Amino acid sequence: MRTLSWCHADFFFMRRPGTRGTYAQTGVLNQRTDRSRTQTHRVLPISSLRFVLAVWVVLGHYGLPFLESPQRTRFLWSLRAFRNLAFEGSAAVIVFFVISGFCIHFPHRKTLKLSSWRAFYLRRYVRILIPMAVAIGLSIPLGMKFGLFTQSILWSLLCEEIYYLLYPLVLRLRGRLGWPIVMSIGWVISLATILTNPSARYYPSYGPYLNWAVGWPCWLLGCWLAERQENDQFLPVSTLQIWGWRSAAYLLSLVTGALSFHTPLGLPWTLNAFAVFATFWLEQEMRYYRMKARTPWFESPGEASYSIYLTHTHGPVLLSTLVVADKVTPGTYWFEAIILCFVFSVTFYWLVERPCHALARRVAKSVERFGSIAAAHPPSPRSPRLRKPL
Repeated sequence: MRTLSWCHADFFFMRRPGTRGTYAQTGVLNQRTDRSRTQTHRVLPISSLRFVLAVWVVLGHYGLPFLESPQRTRFLWSLRAFRNLAFEGSAAVIVFFVISGFCIHFPHRKTLKLSSWRAFYLRRYVRILIPMAVAIGLSIPLGMKFGLFTQSILWSLLCEEIYYLLYPLVLRLRGRLGWPIVMSIGWVISLATILTNPSARYYPSYGPYLNWAVGWPCWLLGCWLAERQENDQFLPVSTLQIWGWRSAAYLLSLVTGALSFHTPLGLPWTLNAFAVFATFWLEQEMRYYRMKARTPWFESPGEASYSIYLTHTHGPVLLSTLVVADKVTPGTYWFEAIILCFVFSVTFYWLVERPCHALARRVAKSVERFGSIAAAHPPSPRSPRLRKPL
């Protein structure tokens, strides 16, 4: 697994009748390099979905540059209400959790074992924590309120790190107890945590020590989804059907936001239910690209989705410090902030995130190689020392 969106996907290739050693591509984009003959492929359209979700979070934080003030007519009032709910960023984060669980578990879905838990942890933490530390460092001179794991976007990244930490335990429980019991445990832990503050409106309302527990079943759903990909009995998904699923996912995200604003039912209650639907939606997306040779639009930009999520607030803050910021209209300012956001994120990806990916892979391979050598050449047992006669 090269990044969160890279997975081994041998089963996505079907051998054509009458051919030897060739495979028909049915929904997986080969690496167009000299290493394309290896068994490392990307599962479509995971990377594209991550890009769309990252943009979703950006628009959720930025809003839209119209109808910002209260309106008098009923039509404009309704349009402004839709504008306020158009992009529920927390719903996108929940889908990120499901995708994360899928991509972490996919390479281990058959063996239910880690070849090296040390390599696994090093690869995850080097890949995530170093860019995070750099983003925090860049926020200091900008005077940003980039709270460490709490009052900022970092709350979800802390949850991810805890899920990685617990993953070896998940594998063991999955092998011994099965998914029904493991998922039940996850839902019970989540429900018990939500009941400690049942009126909470926002998802990360339980502090750095308990936020992970609320989203725990969402991440486990992704692991469960990874094992469902072994089933070849799925029916194909048409273009009309997939757009129906996408539209339903968007409408449900609007419903979760509306309920949190206008009813006592906060996001901790509604988004976990949304995660169940999102899991089956993601499955339809994979089937859609698996059955026919389709190419998603945003696979390459999706590689920078972590950088977009991590630094999308830096660009606008930098723009606000410039003198020109006070001399433009709100719409122009919004447009410039969007452009600066993506310029900042892309630069961060090439200078920070991408090198960290390479470093994480090298470190993990070195640890795995050292472990293989140690296992192949165990130390010889020492001969027992004979006691000298008295």
